[in-house]
Order: sequence, then structure tokens, then C-alpha cells
Amino acid sequence: MEAKDISPQRVYWTAFIGLFFDYYDLYLFIYLEKTFATHFALSAAQSDALQFTGLAGVGAGSLLFGYLADRLGRARMMLAVFVLYVLGISGISLAWSEASLLGFRLAASLALGAEWGISHAFMSERVSRERRYRYAALLQFAILGGLLAAMAARYALPVVGWRWLFAASIVPVTLLSAMRWRWLVAADAVVATRAGEANGAALRVAGDTGGRLGAREALAFAQCLGLASLTIASGTVNVFFAKELPQSAWYTALFWLNVAPGMLLGAWVVRRAGVRPALVIYAIALVALSLFAWVSAWPERKLAFALVLPLLNGIPFGLMGAFFNEVFAHYRTMLSGAAYNLGRILAGFAPVLITALGLHAGGHYFVFTAALGVGVFVIGVGLRRTRPLTRERGDDSR
Repeated sequence: MEAKDISPQRVYWTAFIGLFFDYYDLYLFIYLEKTFATHFALSAAQSDALQFTGLAGVGAGSLLFGYLADRLGRARMMLAVFVLYVLGISGISLAWSEASLLGFRLAASLALGAEWGISHAFMSERVSRERRYRYAALLQFAILGGLLAAMAARYALPVVGWRWLFAASIVPVTLLSAMRWRWLVAADAVVATRAGEANGAALRVAGDTGGRLGAREALAFAQCLGLASLTIASGTVNVFFAKELPQSAWYTALFWLNVAPGMLLGAWVVRRAGVRPALVIYAIALVALSLFAWVSAWPERKLAFALVLPLLNGIPFGLMGAFFNEVFAHYRTMLSGAAYNLGRILAGFAPVLITALGLHAGGHYFVFTAALGVGVFVIGVGLRRTRPLTRERGDDSR
């Protein structure tokens, strides 16, 4: 198969469908926490263990399958992850005890952790640098699987029960893996030469990662992990904060959908200015929004904050997939996926930290989000300078 025969749209949809339903099941599990506790007579500690298993599985999956993807091929591992995902979700829908639910929850979480890193690396190596950030932002639209989960938990749960909500996602992913397996394996043999030239360095065929990790990768990993932790924490604490606000279906949809234009905005800024200016703009806007919500006397400031914050968070969410894949020379899938997913784990403790410090009372919650903005600003300024994504000579419409 020639490189020119690979359609970026085909790569995108292959990655998007799997990732969309992974996010659906991840957030569905969170929304059904009380349902599981009632059905399986779980204690508070057992419910917490189920949620922690989900977080831990995401981190472990990004490391394990990311490493295997770099060594054995991203497309092959994408198919393996599809199989693991189907097994995990099938098991959840048939779970008969707390132990079985815990085990299948771990399997499904491993698949989600693996899916993010593999999907972004697989696509980044097959799309020109000029278009890579746009495609990465569009791929992050898969997080709207969480919106589908919210609506399913609100409207479908009383009708069909929780088991069918999980089983429903098995069919599209099974069909996807059955339809695409030959193309995915064949695509793994193609070297993305044009993408590599646009990057200024060869992006390697999966498996050609023989170099050792050095100081450059360690510094890049620390920066990416910090960026993921701080920006995802901003989204996590907004969910925590929004529980006190109107809970209608309309507001729920807005909380989720507002992130989409932010992702496209981030890709647009990166295209014209580079990654560092995009992060600096985000950080300054986050601090300004937080300070406004803290000192303003406007009665609707809290609701405005909760609705505008997803728009801002879309900027780093949309650029991380492409940026993380550019900064690592070796073990690209493993390191980029681990930075993102381990950052998600750390961000998951943000509400606990807010409560422990008493920042949820008064206006101090907004001090916390302002501090997150300052942290992103420091990381953004410390990144190596990135150039705008101007069209390279000879670059086509890929």
C-alpha cells in the first residue's frame, strides 16, 4: 500500500469511533456509581475502589499497550485494544458480583488508556504537520461520548436498565474492528515520510524505536505530564463545581458541548502562532476568568464560569494529542499516552484537594483554578519555541 493511498479521514474515523465509545463507557460507569452501589450492595469503600480501579487501569493501559504499540505496531495494538474493550464491556454488562465488576472494569479501563495514545500516534504519523493539530482537535471530540453517557443515564437507564446501556456500545466497536482489521495491519507498514519531513525529523514506523530514553525525553515527559495534570484538573473541578448549579438536560449538554469550539480555537491558534502562545493565551484567560468569578458581584457569575471554562479548556485538550507526539523521539506512543493518562489520574484528586483545603467554600474555589492557570503559564513559557504551522513546500491536502 502506498503512502498516498491512506486517507486521513479513514484514519480519523477508525480512531474516533473506538475512542468515542471508550469515553462513553468510562463516564457511564461514573454516572452509574449509585446504581452499582445499590445493585451490588457496595460499601462506600468498595465504590471508591471501583472508581480508583478505573483511573489506575487507564494509566497502566497507556504504559503497557503504548510500549507494545511502539515495538510491535500501532495498528495491531489498536485491534488488540478493540478486543480487550469488547471483553471488558461485555463482562461489565454481565457482571454477577462486586469482584467480577471490578475485574471487567479494569479490563475496560486498560483499553481506554491504550486507545488514546495509540489513536493519536497512529493518526499523527499519517497526516501532514499542517493538518495534524486540526485532526487531533477533531479526534478529541470523542470525549463527547461522555455527553452520550450523561443522556443515557438520565433517560435510558429507567427504561432498559444499566446492563443494556453498556452492551449497546459493543456492536459498533465490533463492527468497526471487523471492517478495518485488514486495512489497519496493512497501514502499519507505511512510513509517514511527508509527516516526518514536515516535522523536521523522521517519524518512525511502529517498532523502530530502538533508542534509549534520555534527558530530553525526561524533561519533555515532565512538561507534558504537568500540562495534562493542570488542564484536566481544571475540567475535573468544573464538574465538581457544576453539581451545585442547574442540572437540567440543557445545562448538561452545554457543559459538554462548550469544549468543542475551544478545541478548534486551540488548533487555529497553534496553526498561526505555535503551541507555546496557545498555552499562554489559555493560561491568561483562565486566570482572568477565575478572578472575575471571584470578585464579581454578578448573580450569574458562577453559572457563566461553569459554561465558559469548558470553552477555554478545549484549547489545551485539542492540542495535546498532536503536541505530545511531536516532542518525543523514542517510545512516542507510550510516553505521550502515559503523560496524558497519568495526568488524568493526578487531576482526579483535584476535588479531594479542594475539599481538604476548604477551597470549596466562599470564593476560594476560584483561587484554585487561577493557580492552575499560573501553573500552565509557567509550563507554556518554559516550552521550546514552536513555529506556526505554515504550509510546507510540496505539502498536499493530506
